[in-house]
Amino acid sequence: MRFFSLFLLLAATPLLAQNWSAGISTGPFVFGDFVQRTTRTGTETSSSTTTLRLTAAPRPGVAADIERSFTEHWALRLEGTFTDSKLSVKNKSGGGVSIDAGKMDVTTWVMPLVFNFNRHGAFRVHVFGGPAFATYKIRNGAGTIKEFSGQRGRFGGAAGAGLQWWMNDDFAFEGNVQDVVTASPFERSDFPASTTGLKIPKPHNVHTTIGLRYRF
Repeated sequence: MRFFSLFLLLAATPLLAQNWSAGISTGPFVFGDFVQRTTRTGTETSSSTTTLRLTAAPRPGVAADIERSFTEHWALRLEGTFTDSKLSVKNKSGGGVSIDAGKMDVTTWVMPLVFNFNRHGAFRVHVFGGPAFATYKIRNGAGTIKEFSGQRGRFGGAAGAGLQWWMNDDFAFEGNVQDVVTASPFERSDFPASTTGLKIPKPHNVHTTIGLRYRF
């Protein structure tokens, strides 16, 4: 809501004097690690370590945005992405069996500043970056982890790049890749105090989408 209020403030001048566009897209959302735990096992002659990670499976989702252009190259965008995914505990090395840990609903809001390299021609490249806010909610937990109640919001940042193919002055196909980094929705207090080797990193949630953009 803070991002949305800021966007409304920036858009307070008459609509007729502005250059607006809206986009809708879909594509896979690849989640980073929410929690990692490293344990060491050994004998008198050797030892080894195993790292388990709590993450979410890649999952299709929907993204929608509205964008205002200020100059030939600069624009401000407000985008919301919505997806749900299956939580799982996996071995970081890629071996072993994945353990089901329930499902998670994720809603992400980003407000990036967009730089367009060219505003003319059929193909147009842009890069963007700005603040992000994600809300996480667990449902159908399988008991593998301690669930937090309600939902948790986490601030962070986002950056990415995209390509647009304009078919005419109003419609374009658009593809984007962006990396959203926030604090993990899990906290140290979610796990027993006796748990050792625990690390709670900032997950990199990569969104790759393709969709349509309409200028009005």
